Amino acid sequence: MRIEISFESLNGKIILPVHYNFYIQSLIYKIFSPILATKLHNDGFKFEKRSFKFFTFSRILEKGEKVKLKDQDFLIFKNSISFIFSSPKEEIVSDLGEKSIKEREFTLLKNRIYLSKIRVYMTPRLEAPLKIKFLSPVTIHSTIELQDGNKRSIYYKPIEKAFNSLLTQNLIKKFRALYGKDPECTKFEIKPIYFSIKSNFHLIKFKNTPIEAYDGIFELDGSQQLISLSYDTGLGDRNSEGFGLWEIYKGGEIE
Repeated sequence: MRIEISFESLNGKIILPVHYNFYIQSLIYKIFSPILATKLHNDGFKFEKRSFKFFTFSRILEKGEKVKLKDQDFLIFKNSISFIFSSPKEEIVSDLGEKSIKEREFTLLKNRIYLSKIRVYMTPRLEAPLKIKFLSPVTIHSTIELQDGNKRSIYYKPIEKAFNSLLTQNLIKKFRALYGKDPECTKFEIKPIYFSIKSNFHLIKFKNTPIEAYDGIFELDGSQQLISLSYDTGLGDRNSEGFGLWEIYKGGEIE
C-alpha cells in the first residue's frame, strides 16, 4: 500500500541538503505515533539476524534548484515538496496518514511545513514480466571482514550476477519475516533495459555513510508473490532510508 504526501512551506520555500534522505526519514518517524515509531526503530520485523522496517519512500518528486551555501550543496524547493511512502503493512501506512492529518504542521530540518494533500494509490496489476522505473535508487551490498578486523561494504552494479542473486535472497528473507513462511516460487529476475553505469549511478550519503545506488528502467520476471512484495517494500537494501521504491514504467521520457 502506498500514499503520496505533499507539504507546503510556511516560510515560502524549503531548503534541504542534496543528501536529504536522513531528514525525510526523520520526518516520517516524527509523524508516526510514538508506539509505532519506537517499535519500527528499535525492533522492526526480525528474520534470523536481519531486522526489516517494512517501509520505504521515494525521492522528492519536485525538482529543486541546486545552490551552494556555506560551501555545502543544497536544494531549494519553491513552496512545496511531496514524496511517495510505501509499506506492505496497511497499519503502517494508515498510521502515517492519520497522524499527518491530525498534526498538520511539522518541522523538516529548519523548514516549517504543513500537510497540504494526501493521495492514496491503488495497487496496480503486477503481471510478469513487467518494466519498472525506480522512484528512489536501488542498492544492494555484502559486507566483508578485512585482515585488520575492520569491515568493508561491497556494492554491486546491476550488470553483475551478484546483483540479481542478492536482491532475490533479500526478497525471500523479507517474505519470511513478513509471512512466516516461504514463497510458493523463489524465482526472481531483474535486468536493466534502459540503463547506463555512468548516468544512472548515484552516490548518496545517509548521515556520513556513502551508499552506491542506481536508478533506470528495468524488467522484472518470476514469482508473483516476490514481485508484489517488492512493490510494497522496495527492492534491495536500506529501504527505510529511501532506497528501492519502483513504479510500473509505461514508456515515454527517460530521465
